[in-house]
Amino acid sequence: MTSNGHDHADGPDMNAQVQGGTQASEAGQEQRYVDVRLFTGEQIYMPIWEGRTSAPLEVQLGCSWHRCKFCDFANDERYVFSLPEIAAKAQMLIPYAQDKHRVFLLGENPLSLPMDMLRQIFEIIAYFMPWVDEIAMYARFDDVLAKTEEELEELADAGLREVHIGLESGAQEILDFMCKGIKIDDALEACRRLHKLDIDFSFTMIAGLGGTELTHLHAPGSIAFLNAAQPKRIWVTGLLLWPNTPLFKIAQEGGFHQLTFHQRLIETRNMVAGLELDDCEFVDSTVLGDCTVRGHFPEQKAEVLAAMNQLLEKPGYDHVPPIPIPGMTERG
Repeated sequence: MTSNGHDHADGPDMNAQVQGGTQASEAGQEQRYVDVRLFTGEQIYMPIWEGRTSAPLEVQLGCSWHRCKFCDFANDERYVFSLPEIAAKAQMLIPYAQDKHRVFLLGENPLSLPMDMLRQIFEIIAYFMPWVDEIAMYARFDDVLAKTEEELEELADAGLREVHIGLESGAQEILDFMCKGIKIDDALEACRRLHKLDIDFSFTMIAGLGGTELTHLHAPGSIAFLNAAQPKRIWVTGLLLWPNTPLFKIAQEGGFHQLTFHQRLIETRNMVAGLELDDCEFVDSTVLGDCTVRGHFPEQKAEVLAAMNQLLEKPGYDHVPPIPIPGMTERG
């Protein structure tokens, strides 16, 4: 379980190379691919909801936006795998996907890929794993808006069931400060389009993202947005100040001050208290840095609040989270 919006899984024995194997090309011809690996890195990053239930197919590295001030992934070079490479990876994934009916497309926001490429990726999945009937992926709100409703409907008909979006906060001032590149009204329009097509969407939220300077805006802004959007799932994680991010430099210069563990929990508790969700899974996996609280809303909202209030009574958490060190698997 990870802290800033990603789960990770080690899979060294899944990184077998294709040595002279054959794959069906997009034109239906056979082509030889050498040294294609199932996963590029030692870890893969998936939402907490997908980590143990979906087969991960790598299609992209990096993010098309890569400007968020807090995000360590913004430093990753963007690379889109070719269709032959993706086909090779799909074939290698078969033994690990036999008991899965869902594929998760790895990459920071695969929905940003051109429609024709997404169409062919879905066809590759159907060819190599015909039993798979659901596909999920990361996305940005503007990725949703960049597709026409007809294109989104086509993807839904081809198996797109859920997109995972980094909302982080429902407060526009916090989003602007962090350079998220989205306006609340546009985000709600993206949610409306997804709802219309019965494509589920899940949000990650980052407790403490506004620091002490903007924490008063996070809960009310997030309550208003979440109640209007009605997501399928919410995953709350805690902010980490990664040394290679713009936010870290801002903090060093005195322009941003982290919340303590207790302050982060108070912020999240206040947000939860105002939520009116019809059918939503909720989890905060970094409560006080070492606890997880989860429940289904609305019926378990009171239990979640009670657990948070009980945890707030624990002493010894009036300090800010430590700075991540190189080699940590939690990334933001």
